[in-house]
Amino acid sequence: MTKETGINDDIGIAAGAFQDFTKRAIGAQSEFVKKYSEAYWHWQERIQIEATQLTEFFKHVSSTSSAPDQIGILQGWMKGAKQRFTEDVVYSIEAAKALTNVGLQA
Repeated sequence: MTKETGINDDIGIAAGAFQDFTKRAIGAQSEFVKKYSEAYWHWQERIQIEATQLTEFFKHVSSTSSAPDQIGILQGWMKGAKQRFTEDVVYSIEAAKALTNVGLQA
């Protein structure tokens, strides 16, 4: 084995390792973008839902003149808001785990 052959072998090994690394990095980046995009669109939808819920809440409150009825509407809205908030927390944790796992697999 000549010195030139050894250098060529080393270059081939390094090139193969670099190609493998590049493929893994591109795969991880693609997966990260996919997960990030899913989270982005989830939150866009949640903003729309919350805006709609709030509009409905104000519409119901303003159409009711009785204080007890308004309080009942507020309580119903708060119950729904608490449920949505709980779901948002769970989703946030799951999304953070998914994004972290993509980063760890890179």
